[in-house]
Amino acid sequence: MTRIDRKTGEPILSPKLTDDQLYAMANEPGWRPWMRLIAEHPHAWPELADWWHTAQEQGFDTAGAAPLPPASMRGRRRVAIPSAPLPPEDEPGQEPVSAPAEKALKDADDDFAALERIADLESDTADIPPIPEAESSGPAVTYSADPDDLKVRRVFPVGKALVAIVMTASLIAVSWMGLQIKTRRAAAMRQEAHETAISACDSAEATRKTIQSDLDRTTAKASRLLKDTSRGQVADPKTLDALNRLLDAKTSTIKGSCAPDAVTSDVDRTTAALRRTTKELKNRLTDLKTAAKAVTDSKLDKTVDDANALYKQTDGKVADDKTRASLLDAIKKRDADAIAKAVKEVNESKMAKEKADAEAKAKAEQEAAAAAAQQAQASQSQSQGSSGSGSETARRPSSGGSSSSANTGGASPGWSVPAPSDEDSGLPGSDPGL
Repeated sequence: MTRIDRKTGEPILSPKLTDDQLYAMANEPGWRPWMRLIAEHPHAWPELADWWHTAQEQGFDTAGAAPLPPASMRGRRRVAIPSAPLPPEDEPGQEPVSAPAEKALKDADDDFAALERIADLESDTADIPPIPEAESSGPAVTYSADPDDLKVRRVFPVGKALVAIVMTASLIAVSWMGLQIKTRRAAAMRQEAHETAISACDSAEATRKTIQSDLDRTTAKASRLLKDTSRGQVADPKTLDALNRLLDAKTSTIKGSCAPDAVTSDVDRTTAALRRTTKELKNRLTDLKTAAKAVTDSKLDKTVDDANALYKQTDGKVADDKTRASLLDAIKKRDADAIAKAVKEVNESKMAKEKADAEAKAKAEQEAAAAAAQQAQASQSQSQGSSGSGSETARRPSSGGSSSSANTGGASPGWSVPAPSDEDSGLPGSDPGL
């Protein structure tokens, strides 16, 4: 069997072909389409190349039989001449083979390459004694340019038969070795495919676990956020409802495993299920983060609205107006922590202002009350002083006779004050010696 070059469609001639083999091939009509390869072979002789050019120009019938190789070339071989390879069955210009056939041809090329390495004719036949040439009792072989001429006869020596047997045995051995190699290669490919499936399954499981862990942490945070946030703390209570619905969602259960002893097809199905579940978990994680952010944003909106209301209500009602300026800056930045701090400062300043106003009012009331009491006391003292001085003037004349005469003289006509007797002259607290 002759190998064919799949790119050019031409047969591949072994570089080990001898001149006798090339001579036999040149006289074989089946090799005529590829006579150029024979004429260009490294072991071809000049006369063969000239004969080939004559056959190209004038035809094989005119050129006749191929010339014999020179005696100098034939004398170099001391072993039996192997038979020439048969021409390829397909004609040139054949259709390109399909992919499976091309793979089979490649495997066959590998087998023949191994055969050429194993069945080296030079080494296998080195110990075979040369076959003595037959006595020239007449031409053993006659050639004719006509392929249908029955006079064309070939004599196959025993050495050729031995070489054919050796080549056949080598071909069988190489074929068996090739079959074993293919079997081992197929088993190795199946093992490699199984290991690849196991690796893909393990990778899919690791990815699923990572996403599941992220989802668990996000779920825990969202649950705390939902628990710590009342409906009055958000601007839109619907965000709390959406977050609550996502927290109640369940994950589908995965069947199958990535065990090394599992069938490759089952491992592939498990890998596909893991990837579907991972995609589902990723979607849930994204939705949960979005819902939690919506709640946080709504809570911040409510905080900003309340801070705005406090800012407007405390105009002129704080002890330090810088606190309101800090609150307005935090509102513009939508910084929840800064807003909380500013709100606390504004409320404290408001309470300080209210306390100071209350103390000032109480003090003013006390001062007013004290002033009123002092004025009333002063008025009362003045009135009491006026009445006391009048009674004292009325009593003074009764203490002595001289005053009586004086009052009499100075009194108006008809106003008389009787003189007191000696018994009645003693007033409490008066000195009797006076």
